[in-house]
Amino acid sequence: MRPGSAARGPASPNGSCRRRTVVPHPGARGSVVAVALPSCLPSLLAVLLTAAVPAMEDGQVELHPEDLPLERALAVDSTGWHPVRADRVVPTSGPMWLRTRVQVPVREPGAPLPALTLGVLGAWEAFWDGVPIGRNGQPGASPESELPGRVDVLLPLSLEGATPGAHVLTLRLSSHHLGFQPVGILHEARVGDAAVLARARLEALLPALCTLGALVLMGLHLLVRAASGPRRMTALLLGLACLAASALVLLESWRGVSSYAYPLQVVRLRLLLAALVAVALLLPAALAVAFDAPGRRWLFALLAGGLLAVAWVPGFDARGVVALALSLAVSLGLCVGAVRQRKPGARGVLACVLFATALLVMDPESFQGRGFFIAFGVLLSASVAHARQVRLWEARLSEALRATERLQLDLLSRSLQPHFLMNTLAALTETVETAPARAVHFIETLGEVYRHLVGMSGARTVALSRELELCRAYLALMSFRQGTRFELDVRGAPDLDATVPPALFHTLLENAFSHNRYVEPTTFRIEGERMPGRRGYRLVAPRGVGAGRAVMGEGTGTRYVAARLEEAFPGAWRLEAGPHEEGWTTRVEVPR
Repeated sequence: MRPGSAARGPASPNGSCRRRTVVPHPGARGSVVAVALPSCLPSLLAVLLTAAVPAMEDGQVELHPEDLPLERALAVDSTGWHPVRADRVVPTSGPMWLRTRVQVPVREPGAPLPALTLGVLGAWEAFWDGVPIGRNGQPGASPESELPGRVDVLLPLSLEGATPGAHVLTLRLSSHHLGFQPVGILHEARVGDAAVLARARLEALLPALCTLGALVLMGLHLLVRAASGPRRMTALLLGLACLAASALVLLESWRGVSSYAYPLQVVRLRLLLAALVAVALLLPAALAVAFDAPGRRWLFALLAGGLLAVAWVPGFDARGVVALALSLAVSLGLCVGAVRQRKPGARGVLACVLFATALLVMDPESFQGRGFFIAFGVLLSASVAHARQVRLWEARLSEALRATERLQLDLLSRSLQPHFLMNTLAALTETVETAPARAVHFIETLGEVYRHLVGMSGARTVALSRELELCRAYLALMSFRQGTRFELDVRGAPDLDATVPPALFHTLLENAFSHNRYVEPTTFRIEGERMPGRRGYRLVAPRGVGAGRAVMGEGTGTRYVAARLEEAFPGAWRLEAGPHEEGWTTRVEVPR
């Protein structure tokens, strides 16, 4: 006998036929529900109630808030029943009754019997034209007496219940274990071929599951790049955003893949909102870092504050839409700014963000269902832009390394050229004859300068403290050579652990001595400057006797400084120089 079908019993004494209906219990293996009802009751209900009960196809149901006796709940009487929208059915304190008209489609000859698919956040007992067809959990008057049911259930219909046309579905249900106040607990009630319904559910998930693999692979690839490659922060943020989008896809697909108990719905929704907020925060953060947006710390703070305020928006769906709207608005502004600055890949990311924004504006309610497409498109375009930036960075780094190696040789040859050595040895000889003890200090200082230069020769960056030690040793050496005192004054309390290219300020001091002749005690000044996300240094070289005209871009020293900055901070540095009331000022700006 087919599950849910009727077994004929013996005739009654008055000649009327009695029927005993055996219905499987989906919530407990092997249990059944047996109800003896008159055989004429289904047809009587179908005739009397079909025209009066609102149709599920029209999005309408009828509710009765009381836990009626079974005979009264299945009776034709409409007293106490009131119509509501199907998506606005909310639970009451105890079991309540719900009924609606469901259409059974015409099926082809030989086609299998259709099935009823129900999506309800609760435990329920179902009756089809007054005949019990299944139970999902056990409705109860209290949380203790209720046995939670699954979210989605597929019930086969009997031959009598599968006749084409309108039928009345009646549910006795309770929802004591929700954990939140939903907008509605009735999500689906329709009839169709069981195989077609199952296939349609999986087909709806197929695009999301396809993007899932791509998002996971892309996220892992970016995290590996973040651990070993250039522009690590951009790769890290993009990788985390990809993995958060993967979690979003998994949580969206969870219900379609596995019909869990309805108390887990609140867990799924909270995890879904957390993943969505993570994507909403990480995507603009990655774009801001990738495009070097100014003031991005303040931008992150404002965005994080806006996303925290989403907690006060009623409803999980509304919170998700608001979070996505904030994220896309910030991302749109970042992309427009990047396009204006002609950042690599900015136009492609802008196109994807504009497309996502248009979809959100046109259909905000179903936007989250397509969110994995949007997340995949925007993150893919951002990853492509990041890859282009990395290629440009590597090309500039390679060029800077070649220029640095060539200029290092030029500077070394200049430091060891006969003219420099002859002047140094001549000063040393004179000092040995007049002040032997001072000559020893002179030799030690000369050795210290070259020890610093040799120790820095293979490094890309060094601590600022080491660079200042080299500068002071160089000024001490020049003091011995020229017979006057040269000092270095450091102001602004710069971070001594911060890194700078090796011999950066030493080269600028050499330039100052190349273009000036100092005959009096002179103090050179380095001033530290702090700004959001960056740090700056200003070297002030006083004007000496016979000062030449220095112009940015001239000389081996200036080219060396620019090459070293490009090697250490590709595309993220600034070098400016110009006359100052005290002499000549050179300003360097690099990221923190």
